[in-house]
Amino acid sequence: MHKKSTVTIYVRHRGKCKHTGKPVWRGCDCPKFLRYSGDVCLCGHSHRGRQHRLPTGVRSWAQAEEKREEAQKRLDAGEISLPHNATEPQKTISQAVTSFLLRKEGEQLSNATLRKLRQQLGLFEQFLAARSRFFASEITPDDVIEFRASWKWKSGVTRQKAQTNIKSFLRAVCPHSDALVKALGTIKLSKADTARLEPKPYSEQELKRLLAQVPKTFASDSDKISRMTALIHCQVATGLAIRDTIQLERENLSENHLGCWLRIKRQKTNKPVRQKIDRGLYDELLSVTNGNPRYVFWNGTSLPTSATGLWQEDLRQLMRAAALYEKGNLSHRFRDTAVDFWLGAGWTLDDIADALGDTVAVVEKHYKDLASKRTEKRLAALPTRSWTEQ
Repeated sequence: MHKKSTVTIYVRHRGKCKHTGKPVWRGCDCPKFLRYSGDVCLCGHSHRGRQHRLPTGVRSWAQAEEKREEAQKRLDAGEISLPHNATEPQKTISQAVTSFLLRKEGEQLSNATLRKLRQQLGLFEQFLAARSRFFASEITPDDVIEFRASWKWKSGVTRQKAQTNIKSFLRAVCPHSDALVKALGTIKLSKADTARLEPKPYSEQELKRLLAQVPKTFASDSDKISRMTALIHCQVATGLAIRDTIQLERENLSENHLGCWLRIKRQKTNKPVRQKIDRGLYDELLSVTNGNPRYVFWNGTSLPTSATGLWQEDLRQLMRAAALYEKGNLSHRFRDTAVDFWLGAGWTLDDIADALGDTVAVVEKHYKDLASKRTEKRLAALPTRSWTEQ
């Protein structure tokens, strides 16, 4: 059985205060602090031991007493507001965030995903602390609604993903998560978001212009000319994501009696990608020199994210020079171009899903409009019955 923790006030006297040495003196205006001993931590900091100290931010003893009462209520809630079979005090929000992130790290999420989680949950923790919410059981629907209202992200997709992460955290740590999740509802994309997410395949003329710009932009580096050309050829022909392309290994390329093949597992989803590729592209990729016998484009020593960022910066420079740059949409247009070509060539959505390493549902969601346009073009070329008199 846990001994009840009691919060007390003490004074940190300034150097010139004549009451130095009297930690519970009420008559001076020196900073007031709270302290207690127990397993439940209201500090929000990682430390050893059971001794806790909290600044009140006030100098008046009366105001400090209000802070003490508030902290005592929070502390009591952490110690006694537990299920009957619980043996441990409930975690603070700070501790819950730490545990949640550790669990996500154990799920082998990408560093980029973990970084976003830390940022979003860190903002949530700070927001709740400012509202004197120390435990998950204290979070209210108004808290989560007003937290979402404080977001500065303009992109609807970013806001949707952030809300998904917050909901996942609430479900994991809050006993009343259903009410909180229901209060958040869903975030609808704006017309601008929808327009930005629409596939934007390059036309054949635009591709020729982009490729013609490569030797002009990188005129001083012959190796970069051949490698950038091979990168564009690869992405346009295969629809690979930029990171999968950068980390492409030579052993991912093979040939048999059926032709030349590319086989990988996607970095993002770990789903397999299997494609037959043109002999010319196969030979071009194997001929690219990067100083590493294992990888086609990556040197194998830098971080994959850093290498991808450098290639994206080169692509940004190239696209600007070719007057084809769109902010926020670099290499993904190559993926759109590959899908557009496949649809025009008569590939089914199942074929495209296999080639991209996605599900049919995901492909249909992202490319249904593109598929409809291609279907209309094919139907328009078919003969129709005519009742016009000859």
